[in-house]
Amino acid sequence: MLILARKDVQELLDPHELIPALEEGFKALSAGQLEVPSRNQVSAPKGALLGMYAFMPGKPFSVKLVSIFHESMPSHQAVITLFDSETGAPIALMDGEHITAMRTAAASLLSIKHLARQNAKTAAIVGAGVQSESHLKMIGTLVGIERVWIASRDRSAASTLASHASNALAADSIPQAVSDADIVCLCTSSPEPVIKKEWLKEGVHITSVGYRPPGGELPRDVIEASHLFVESKRAFEPPPAGSAEVQGLNSDFGTELGEMLLKQKPGRRSETETTIYKSMGHAMEDLVAANLVYRKAITENAGIQIEL
Repeated sequence: MLILARKDVQELLDPHELIPALEEGFKALSAGQLEVPSRNQVSAPKGALLGMYAFMPGKPFSVKLVSIFHESMPSHQAVITLFDSETGAPIALMDGEHITAMRTAAASLLSIKHLARQNAKTAAIVGAGVQSESHLKMIGTLVGIERVWIASRDRSAASTLASHASNALAADSIPQAVSDADIVCLCTSSPEPVIKKEWLKEGVHITSVGYRPPGGELPRDVIEASHLFVESKRAFEPPPAGSAEVQGLNSDFGTELGEMLLKQKPGRRSETETTIYKSMGHAMEDLVAANLVYRKAITENAGIQIEL
């Protein structure tokens, strides 16, 4: 069994390979080519442990176990195990924290590429934690983005994150950050909305990756006035499988990214409509990213082999 530490995963996971692999994964998901049961959860007084399983023909099974303890730092910790789909043997155990951060940001970037207006020049990131850092890295790969505003309740944290990119600046407030942004990335663990409809620019594209049931960072009135995109229609199921912010909405209200990528349903329909990508984090994304890491590790003889 191959053991891959976080340092190994960071060196092996190439964002430029991850984005097209995720695009194919989203297509396969919407085409019904994956077996992905609903995410499950066991709770403790201070947090919870979630299980995420996935299988795609031709690839190993993936199982991610992720703990969410909002009072801890980091709040999300995870491991991913791969099992041979022919024999059932466990073949790899790897750090899941870096994979979670990067595959989440890569999926957000995929939505930005397909759903944001073509002339987008300004982005805003709300939050200054691990997900905000990975989103800033991914946005840095986009052509044409001239300014990235970082907004956080802790302005010093926003300033520290902004120092990681030459085109980033810390904002004094969330309204300042989002008011002129063509792209808004919400990356918080807030149990209540962090933006208001009246702060947003016409035609904005919003990505939201926060998970804090029974609440969340995305306002309901913004959702209902927008063209909503999700990873899977399971987003409309109750948490932990689904998103707290979309509860009560009919699943037909949202379009799967894969349906848009397969051209089964439209993407952005006008320059003035607000588009939203609400991410719950999907096991398909972990499967795709972990398999990229595993294949490269075998090629480069990385990690440590052990006998169980």
